[in-house]
Amino acid sequence: MAKDSLCAIVTGSASGLGAATAEILARSGARLVINYSSSQKEAEATAELCRKAGAAEVLVAQGDVSKDEDCRKIVAAASGWGRLDILVNNAGTTKHVAHADLDGLSAEDFQRLYGVNTIGPFQMVRAARSLLEAGAKASGRPSA
Repeated sequence: MAKDSLCAIVTGSASGLGAATAEILARSGARLVINYSSSQKEAEATAELCRKAGAAEVLVAQGDVSKDEDCRKIVAAASGWGRLDILVNNAGTTKHVAHADLDGLSAEDFQRLYGVNTIGPFQMVRAARSLLEAGAKASGRPSA
C-alpha cells in the first residue's frame, strides 16, 4: 500500500452520492472507510466495488452520525492509518411531507433530521480532528 494514498472517511456511503464519491476516491488508490447506519448489505457491496476500483484498503464501519459515540467509532476505524486526509460528511436523511401538512412532521422527526444533517457533521469533524490534523502535517497540505 502506497504511503501517500489518500485516507478518507465517507459517511452515508452505502448508496447514492456517498457510494459514488467513495468509488471516485477508490479509483485514485485511496484508503477508505465506508460508513452506513442501517444498510449493511449495500455498504458491503460499495466496499467491494471500491476494492475492485483500486482502493488501497477498504473498511466498513456501522454508525449513526447523530450519535456522538458512533462518530467516534467510525473515526476509530481509520485510526490505524494514523491520519485522515478527507472527511466527506455525506450522511443525510429527510422525511417527505406535503407543504400543507403541518402535522406531517413531528418534533421527533425534526429532531432526527437535525441530528443527522446538522449535528452529525459537527460531531464527525470533532471526532476526526486529530487525524485530520495529522494528515495535514504528514502531507504538507490542508486536510479536507
